[in-house]
Amino acid sequence: MGRAGVRAGAVSAAIVALLLPLASGGAAQPTAQPTAARAAAFAHCPAVPPPPRVPAGGSTVVVGASIAAGYHTSGGERTAWPRLLAARLRHDHVPVAIVNDSVSAARLLTDSPGHPCTSALHREGPALAVPGVRTLVLVDLINDIQQTPHVYDPRKIEAGLSRFVASAHAHHVRVVAGTIAPYGGFPAYQPAGERTRRAVNAFILRSRLFDGVLDFDAVVRDPSQPDRMRPDYDSGDHLHPDDAGQRAMARAVPVGVIWSRAGR
Repeated sequence: MGRAGVRAGAVSAAIVALLLPLASGGAAQPTAQPTAARAAAFAHCPAVPPPPRVPAGGSTVVVGASIAAGYHTSGGERTAWPRLLAARLRHDHVPVAIVNDSVSAARLLTDSPGHPCTSALHREGPALAVPGVRTLVLVDLINDIQQTPHVYDPRKIEAGLSRFVASAHAHHVRVVAGTIAPYGGFPAYQPAGERTRRAVNAFILRSRLFDGVLDFDAVVRDPSQPDRMRPDYDSGDHLHPDDAGQRAMARAVPVGVIWSRAGR
């Protein structure tokens, strides 16, 4: 995520479909708009690789940046929280396919320079076209704040979040949002950015806009310095969690938040 999350000067994507075994027979409930129609509406952006098979609980797509892509972990995407969560769900026989569509340096509102279709708002369409999608998990929202041009007006980010949710709900797809983890100590840290991060987190937690919330800020922040990550979860750059931090994030995700038996 951010400048530290761009490998070799290019935007890298960690996209993996993790199929979890069925706990019961039957196919996932169809979504309101056919997948082909959704895909056609966003043909200018690359498709998200689908799961090999859609289980009864449908697909959950993680729309994130380099934290969810596992940057600065020992195994990259293999040691990122979406993959660890998938293993946990597999162990518990939860019938959901987890699709990780996370792109390093991606922002919510705008594409990275020279890399079209990297913003979460642009990637939402392909995510909604994933077969059997029932839930989008929108995470890693720090880049609009810490990258230049900085967005220090929380209302602009909140408006982008509202637009993302409205689009998903129009397709009868749930949206779960993750709060923004602290970045104190990272080179791009600014007090104005910290104020924005806290304001956006308050909006995520209190607005009732989302179908669920993952409070990743509470999971990884240092209780004695809330603007910084816990030292035992910090990869060293003060922005990206290490393996232990990723494991903590995976453990903190309630199954009921990402998997709705009834859908929307």
